[in-house]
Amino acid sequence: MKSLAPMSLPQYKYTLNKLIGVIPMNALTNIHTLPALPEQLDFEPVREKQTRNGYEVAGKWWTINPLTDEVIGDGKKNHRPQNFSILWDSLRAGLHGSGLQLKDSKTTFRTFNNCAGMRADIVLPYENFDLIVGEPTALKIAISNSHDQSSKLNITAMILRLICANGQVNMSENTSLSQLNTISADPERIGAVAAKWPEFLQEDAHKMKQMQGVPVSRYDAINFYSEHVASTQTRSGKVVNRAMLNRIMGIHDTYKSLGDTSYRVYNTLTHLSTHVESKACPTKKQLLLEEKIGGIVLGDAFQELALPYSYA
Repeated sequence: MKSLAPMSLPQYKYTLNKLIGVIPMNALTNIHTLPALPEQLDFEPVREKQTRNGYEVAGKWWTINPLTDEVIGDGKKNHRPQNFSILWDSLRAGLHGSGLQLKDSKTTFRTFNNCAGMRADIVLPYENFDLIVGEPTALKIAISNSHDQSSKLNITAMILRLICANGQVNMSENTSLSQLNTISADPERIGAVAAKWPEFLQEDAHKMKQMQGVPVSRYDAINFYSEHVASTQTRSGKVVNRAMLNRIMGIHDTYKSLGDTSYRVYNTLTHLSTHVESKACPTKKQLLLEEKIGGIVLGDAFQELALPYSYA
């Protein structure tokens, strides 16, 4: 008989739930602690042909919010946005069957572009990494989606530092479900991936602990921010945005308690990424910055700065 590979506790719970048939596969309203989608986001986008001077524009469509009768985006024939609730209910059902501890979870929703886009954060306080990191943490799930293509559909798990409410940008690529689309986002698949998040995030937790002992001088930190975060490429070379660099150093200085370490640099970067300019309405600029910071953290330059002993 072929031996089975060892499973983590969440994976075991998910497999057991699947075998006994208790994983919900439809949109339920009683999935405890995970709320239903807010009413203003629960609508089926309407597509209308674009017109100009009374004539149809070939291959172009408006996307309309039927709750407000407003145009919230445009697109070509192959762009077919669907109700956010399809993904959201699949996510709720998948998490319910994943084995993750959902008790006392907190969910925060944000909208942007007249409800053309949504962001949601789910914080699971009983899934934490305190013993590894050495401070209060929780598992945070960040969800983004849009009808106007301003942000990609993405579901990502990360470690949340509760001291500063910083959602730490992942240093591995195993905790994202960015390859999903609404049609393929079935609860079973989401639950199976979510069951592995605590195990994958332990790797990030160990790196966070390691960074607390890696020295990075203020001089080196300024050089890193100037080269990789606060600069833009022009025809004549890289140009440093001094206003942005000053903003970054202001954030860097608020993390004085972390000392001159790569952990301080990491928290400065994640602060830029996860503390939106307007908590009520994240802007496209902020979304692009989040994507940029994610690439920086996974890049060779940061890995060499932050984890020189393990960098290859």
